Amino acid sequence: MCCNDRSMTGRVPIVPSFESDSEQIGLGVRFGNNVSIKANRIEIDDNVIFQDDISIVCRGRFKIGHHSIVGRGTRVQCSNLTIGHWFYSCKGLEIGAGGCNSKEANVQIGNCVSIFETVLINPNSPVIIGDNCGIGREAQIWTHGAWLDPLNGFPSDFGPVSIGSNVWLPARSIMLPNSAIGDNCVIGINSIVNKKIPSGSFAAGSPVRIIRANAYPVVLSPPEKTRIIRQIINDWRTQIDYKAPDLIAYVECFDIDKIRLEVADEETIFDCGKKTVQGATSRYSEDLRDYLRRRGIKIYTDSFFNSL
Repeated sequence: MCCNDRSMTGRVPIVPSFESDSEQIGLGVRFGNNVSIKANRIEIDDNVIFQDDISIVCRGRFKIGHHSIVGRGTRVQCSNLTIGHWFYSCKGLEIGAGGCNSKEANVQIGNCVSIFETVLINPNSPVIIGDNCGIGREAQIWTHGAWLDPLNGFPSDFGPVSIGSNVWLPARSIMLPNSAIGDNCVIGINSIVNKKIPSGSFAAGSPVRIIRANAYPVVLSPPEKTRIIRQIINDWRTQIDYKAPDLIAYVECFDIDKIRLEVADEETIFDCGKKTVQGATSRYSEDLRDYLRRRGIKIYTDSFFNSL
């Protein structure tokens, strides 16, 4: 087995525990302490970070895309787990729980997905999560629910769960078996999703109900976009003045939704519409890029998000 850059330069390499029939490990992959991965096939793309105390057990394939971070204390037990590029999870993610060794215990997660602290995903049946989704702290996704005897009329529910692309499932929300969320949806905090939510909806409640249909996405006028960008710039100025009070920087919004940042005669241009960045890269431009991410405007490059 060969892996490049498994630890920080100058330190004793940290070697994870691997058990597989086939391994494909990319460049720049880094492992923390106590990382164990068991799968029939392991595929890890370039520049993936595994933090400390991680256990991943898959009967079939484990695959994860480039520039991903697997948070501390992650526990995985399922048949197959496929994760796209730019994945990020906080500490305590669990993919498993009851029935996680079934043939259909498969989890598919798209690109640019963030999963926050102590989220539980139960894959007794398949779980599919699309691109650019956020799963809030202590959210739960269940594909089975049974305990008492169904022959005595007690409820018993088994079935897949799917989440489309561009979805925000916030803190302490719960998805039940056979539920689904379409694309471009926002769910209210602490909701219980027990049905199929149409694309573009804002839904909330326990159980969930549609608050607004066809709510997203919204086509904003150029002045509205400019107003939002200028507000974000003003807020970032407040933050950067606090973190770097001696910094002399010029930042402006131009051409509707573009941002020009000048620091020490170096210019960086952020195109918030096309999600691109050009020009100089500095710790200040990276701080602004990370602040844009926090405000929902995600511009991906070959570097992880990082702030001062």
